Amino acid sequence: MQKIIRFIQRLPLGANFIIGLVAFKAGFKGVPVIYSLSEYNKVFSDDEIENIFADLDEESVSAAKRFMKRQLSVPYGSVFIHPKYFFTEAEQKEYKKILPVLKKECRKYKLNFNDVGPESIYYHHGLRFAPDFVKKNIAGKLFADIGGFIGDSALVFLNYSPQKIIIFEPFADCRKKISATLKKNSVKDSEYEIIPYALSDCSADNNGMDCRTLDELYISKEGTFGVLKADIEGMGLNFVRGAEQIIRRDRPLLSLSIYHNASEFAGIYQTLKSWNLDYHFEIKSFSPLTPWGEHSLFAYPKEWIC
Repeated sequence: MQKIIRFIQRLPLGANFIIGLVAFKAGFKGVPVIYSLSEYNKVFSDDEIENIFADLDEESVSAAKRFMKRQLSVPYGSVFIHPKYFFTEAEQKEYKKILPVLKKECRKYKLNFNDVGPESIYYHHGLRFAPDFVKKNIAGKLFADIGGFIGDSALVFLNYSPQKIIIFEPFADCRKKISATLKKNSVKDSEYEIIPYALSDCSADNNGMDCRTLDELYISKEGTFGVLKADIEGMGLNFVRGAEQIIRRDRPLLSLSIYHNASEFAGIYQTLKSWNLDYHFEIKSFSPLTPWGEHSLFAYPKEWIC
């Protein structure tokens, strides 16, 4: 055994692999990079999760607990452990099912398989498997793609008959990639608009990003938002606070990433709940075999339910 360990340690990142494997088996605790944006990030206990998400269905609460426990199973900076030691049999089956579809869709959209994930290309941020009444109520309205990345989300949103897709992306390199992706797929200029702002809860310069609120940009404009999707690297709660007027006025579907930090994980739901919106809320995992990512709060008005 010692010979095997010494061999692995000589490999690139081999020492981290050993740390990860030993910590997983021994139950040591640590927080992986994607959730731990700062050393002050909070890891929630099962009791705290049950309290935060007390009004949600059992499957959503279980998903939140499972996500958080996995933050404790992979030490900070360690290498991901082989799936068979980490994931449930159901998750492994799900991944095997979606993998060929994901590859096929990447070819269809002329995207590099390594550049995108199932959250957009397979799950469509929750829209693909949403009830028909949800799809009916979002059709013909504005879709906000907040955190446009390379245009993958905008491409799949075209399947749901939006009036127009408004893509918010503060980084110039990403905006160029979005334009290139949409042009490669023959998307008409009239079907989308790229906005060079980061969305937050105030207008300010944040580390070189020009931040605005969705309310100040669109509350006085014509058009109704049917979808607000946000995956913005930990700024999700700030965005929600700056979109309260739009959310109250338009009552759109919300697909909001909650996996980057504690304020997203607990704060987004608590904030929306405090507004008494009369929404249906769920927690969804959009990436099988990813221990630390792609969990979203998926919500829509209860009056849509039929």
